Amino acid sequence: MRKVARCPVRCPLTLVSMRFVHRAPLVAVALALLGFGYSSYAFVSLQTGALPLVWSNANIGYTINAAADPQISDESDVTAVRLAFQRWEQIPSSRLTFVEDTSAASRARSDWRSDDIHLVLWDTNNESGFFGPGSGLVAITPVDFVPSTGQILDADILFNAGGHSFTTSNQPGRFDIQSIATHEVGHFVGLDHTGVVSATMNPFANPQDTRLRSLAKDDVAGASALYPSAGNPGEIVGRVLRNGQPVSGAHVVAEDRDGEPASSCLSDAQGNFRIRGLEQGEYVVYAEPLDGPVTSANLSTHTSGLTIDTNFGTTFWGNGGLSSPANPQLVFVNFGQSTNVGAINTLPRSSINVRSLSHPVVLPNSEQRFSIRGVGIDRADSVIVPGPPGDALFITQPLPQDFTSGSVAVTLTVLPSALPQLRSVRVFNASTYECSVLTGGFEVRAPAPLLQGVSPASTRPGASAVLSGSNFQNGARALVGATVVPCSGSPTQLTFTVPDLPNGTYDVAVENPDGQFVKLAAALTVEGSTAQAAPPPPTSTGGSGGGFSGGSQVSPASGGGGGGGGGGGGGGCSLSPSSGGNLPAQAVFALLLVALCLLRRRG
Repeated sequence: MRKVARCPVRCPLTLVSMRFVHRAPLVAVALALLGFGYSSYAFVSLQTGALPLVWSNANIGYTINAAADPQISDESDVTAVRLAFQRWEQIPSSRLTFVEDTSAASRARSDWRSDDIHLVLWDTNNESGFFGPGSGLVAITPVDFVPSTGQILDADILFNAGGHSFTTSNQPGRFDIQSIATHEVGHFVGLDHTGVVSATMNPFANPQDTRLRSLAKDDVAGASALYPSAGNPGEIVGRVLRNGQPVSGAHVVAEDRDGEPASSCLSDAQGNFRIRGLEQGEYVVYAEPLDGPVTSANLSTHTSGLTIDTNFGTTFWGNGGLSSPANPQLVFVNFGQSTNVGAINTLPRSSINVRSLSHPVVLPNSEQRFSIRGVGIDRADSVIVPGPPGDALFITQPLPQDFTSGSVAVTLTVLPSALPQLRSVRVFNASTYECSVLTGGFEVRAPAPLLQGVSPASTRPGASAVLSGSNFQNGARALVGATVVPCSGSPTQLTFTVPDLPNGTYDVAVENPDGQFVKLAAALTVEGSTAQAAPPPPTSTGGSGGGFSGGSQVSPASGGGGGGGGGGGGGGCSLSPSSGGNLPAQAVFALLLVALCLLRRRG
C-alpha cells in the first residue's frame, strides 16, 4: 500500500510546497559504486530518511492543464512553464529530459491526485485544500513517494490562482510564472531548498523577480548528482566534528576558485558529508550552521528525520581540521573521483551572524557602497569577497570603527570584466577565526537586454526579421506572442524566422540565458498567413536558443545565470526586510518545501 506523507508546517512567510511517496534503487547503486558508505544528505535533495527522492526514469512526463492561468489569455503562461522545464533539461551533465503530453484529453484533466498524470495547474477555488483563507501560499508541488526506497511516483505543480496574481510580462505586484515554475520543477525532480542565498532553490522570491528563471552552479550540481548524464561528477567527503563528536545538519559548501558556491550538502547524524556534482578543479570547503537566513524550519526534516545542529561556528577546512577564513586551504577534485578530506573540526559558536546585504544584485563596471547586515558584526575586523587571483571585483577594507553591532559598510568596485555569477561574503575576526559567511549572498549580473524595434514590422511567416537593441547574450531566444523561436546574431542584433502564426499583431520579447527579458507590445504584424493556430510545441522541451555568429560574444554565466537555484542546497523561508531579509525592501516571499513545496507570504 502506498504511503503519502503530508506536513502542513507553517512559518510566518510565503511558502512553496510539495507532496510525497518513496524509492531509489538507481541512486542507491550510484552511491554504492563510489563505495564510501557516506550518507546521501548531499546537495540537499528531498529525503526519506537517508534516501534521496528520485524518479526511477529520468525521462519524465508532465501535462499543463488547458485552463492554465485564467488571467492570461495569450498562452504565454503555458510557454513560461515549458521554459521552466527546459531550463533543467539543458544541464549538460544531467540526463534529465521532460516530455509534455499535449493531448486534449490529458490537458482537460484536473485530477492532480492521480499518479498516472503529472499536472501543472492553477487552482482558482482552493480545490486542492492547500490555499485556504490567509494561507499565503503562492504555489505548491505535492510529491508522492515510496518511503522504503525514495522513488517518486507522482509530482504536480499547483499555483494559487485564487490568492495571488501571476505575470509573464513583469507586471507590478505579480509573481513571474517562469521563475516560480523553475523553482518548483527543482522540487518536482527531487531537490530541497538550498542555503545558497541567491540560488534558484533558495526559498526567497519577490513579485516581478526573474532571477529564479536561471540556475546557479549549486542547482546544476544537484541535478547532475541525482541524474548524471555519464558517470558521476567529482565529490568531496569528510566529517564535521565538534570536540570529537559528530555535528548533524551542518551546511557544508564547496566554493570554486572563482569564489562561487559550486555545490553544498548537509552532514548526517554521524557528521558525514558528501558534496557531489563537482567539476574537476580546486575548492574551498567550509561548514556553517543554518542559523539564518535559512534555518531548519525551511528544510524537509519531517521526512529526512535529520537534526539541524547550529551550536558551532563557521569553520574552513584545512590540514589539522581547520584553516583561516582569510586564506583557507584548497581541495583538489578529479572528475568521477571522491576526495576524502577527513574532519572539519568546528570552532565554537560565533556571535557574528551575517543575514543580508544592501545590494543582492550588482552590475559589472560599477562602484557602490555595500552594507553588510546582521548581528555581532562588531566582533569582526575583516571582510572578504572571495574570488580568483586578479579578481575583477574588490572591496575597500573597512576601518575598525566601521564595524558596528548590526552592520559594516564597504565600497564594492566591479570591473567590466567581472564574471556574471554568485558571490559570497565573509565577515570574520582574523585573530580568532570567528566568522560568518553569507553563501552566494549576491549576484554579479550582466545588464538587462534592451529591445528597440523589429524590422520589418509587418511580414509573413517564413520571412527573416531582425531585432535591434543591446545587451543580448549568446544563447538568447526570442518569443513572438507565446511562440519561442531560435535566433542568432550579435549583442546588438538578433535574426529569427517568423513562425507560422495566424494573421495578427504580436508582442515580441527577448530573453537572455540569465532569465532577464524585455518585451515590446504589438511589435510585429503577421500577414499573408494561412495558419489557423500557432504551431504546436515540441513534445520534448529541448533547447531552442541560438548562438552569435559574429561580433563580440556575450557568454552566459557559468553554470547558469545568477539568481538561479541551489542544486546542492537545503531549503527554507525568508526573513522580512525588517528582520534582515536579503531581498529588496518590498513584499518579501519565500519558497518553502514542507513535505509539500510551498510558497507563503510573510505579513
